[in-house]
Amino acid sequence: MSESTDQARYQRDQPAGFLEKIGVQYYQHLTKKTGVDTVETIAIDDLPPDEIMTSLADSLTNFAAIIAFSIGALTTVVSVWFEWKYAGRLSDVLYYSSYAFIILTMLAIEMTVLFWLGLRTVHGLACLTGHHGTNDDSLADTVTVPNILARAALEVPDPVIHYLGIDPLKHIPKTQLLFVGVLYKAKVLLSSLLIKFILVRLFGKGSSRLGFQWVAIPVTGIWDAFVMYKVAREARLRLFGHRLARHIADDIMQPELIDNLSPKAKEGAIRAVATMMVLSQNHHPNMLVLLIKLCETFAVEDNSEYDNWTDFLTLLNQVTEPERYFILDLLCVSAAFDGHLSRLEKEHLPEAFGEHTDIYMQRIEELINALLNGCLHKAKDLCKLDFEAG
Repeated sequence: MSESTDQARYQRDQPAGFLEKIGVQYYQHLTKKTGVDTVETIAIDDLPPDEIMTSLADSLTNFAAIIAFSIGALTTVVSVWFEWKYAGRLSDVLYYSSYAFIILTMLAIEMTVLFWLGLRTVHGLACLTGHHGTNDDSLADTVTVPNILARAALEVPDPVIHYLGIDPLKHIPKTQLLFVGVLYKAKVLLSSLLIKFILVRLFGKGSSRLGFQWVAIPVTGIWDAFVMYKVAREARLRLFGHRLARHIADDIMQPELIDNLSPKAKEGAIRAVATMMVLSQNHHPNMLVLLIKLCETFAVEDNSEYDNWTDFLTLLNQVTEPERYFILDLLCVSAAFDGHLSRLEKEHLPEAFGEHTDIYMQRIEELINALLNGCLHKAKDLCKLDFEAG
């Protein structure tokens, strides 16, 4: 960040890990290699229409998914062939030691290629959406484009960031975090074992059972393709969120608009984003980028409990009606920025929207669909802050 006061507001629970650092370095290498590191970021209005961008992004994603399927299937063939060929024909020590070596070697090759493919794919999507420059002095390294895309490409969990004292994990049980982490790490093994179990139950446990081991080949390939699809989808969401956060802060928050806002309305804008960071229950970087950008625009007090939902509802009754709609517009946009609505958001948002709940909830769904389906221009139009209901 550019200011020491901003640094004091920012607390990361854990430093960047090895994979994230390597991913950032390779992403930056790609930007220099392609020569886009010196090119200015293209304005949203100067980008191709949504139909063209979506078509190109889908082609890039599908190509990456095909490569991912191929590498997943090919690396699995070796271990399955060894098991099929030598099971029961070698001593236990030689068989299991050789099998473990093959599994680990193929896994290393598979993960390396998938990481490389993921980084190449997200870099291509970044160029497609006009993200050429990689540096933003106003942002901590955690939420710059290289970092958020490196984590998306390598499927590295986003770090927990406490900004302005906001606790994004306030409503997330620790047991839930542990369960999700364990389940994620075991996903490929569990999916393969499930299919094998079903086949064995259907066809029995005779000599043909070894043939079922070959099921792991398409299972691994399909899962790797699915993971690559998720990587590309999440990368687009992060890229769009980053672009729209800058659009809101730089293009919408003009001096003439800011000058017409009361101190309470400015505080409400910060609270709108902060409360959604907590209620979303997933500390998505898009919300943090938007919050940091708004803090650049508005003077904020570090000792305020900005993520308190009750205080936010109270503040809505302390501003003028147009200012309330301005804050609700920002609340609506913030709720959509991570690409989904949590149970807590669905439960609490109507308390703020009141009689306009249906209009705002429909707008949130439209913005989420635009973000997830690659419609950046449509998403930009839905990010209006016009001091009117809905």
